[in-house]
Amino acid sequence: MEKINKDPLDIVKYILFRYAYDGDLVTNLKMQKVLYFVYAWCFTLLKQECFEEKFQAWPNGPVLPSLYTKLKIFGGSPIDFNFSQITNEKNLADLKNTLGEKLVHLVDKVYEKYACKSAFEMVNITHSDPSWLNARKGLSATEPSNNEILEEDIISYYAKQAEL
Repeated sequence: MEKINKDPLDIVKYILFRYAYDGDLVTNLKMQKVLYFVYAWCFTLLKQECFEEKFQAWPNGPVLPSLYTKLKIFGGSPIDFNFSQITNEKNLADLKNTLGEKLVHLVDKVYEKYACKSAFEMVNITHSDPSWLNARKGLSATEPSNNEILEEDIISYYAKQAEL
């Protein structure tokens, strides 16, 4: 599969900008889910992988370990907007340029579909996702796991969805 190969942190910074622009707050838990939906829909709609790191099937849903490590400083509190490092229009334009028009458009569509949902609604959505369920097979509900969610499972499930 062709790779867009963006830094997931750049995608997170753009998502965080969108939340801040709308006057909303986002936690690490919710950000993980939004980024997972970007990842899944990128496979499905763009037929590309947006970054190489794989999501793992943690008890509360898909988690990108490197992102979790960077955002855990916020605990269950909202991520500080300053984390985005977008302080002016030029920073935003540079970030959009780095991500590319196709990916920015996809992130915007994912944001519009999922941003209004609570973190726990997103957890429920991902808990019904066969991709996550397959990666959690044989594990109890609270058992830690670093099992990767398989691309094939993601593509199979999201390709059957009506639309983004």
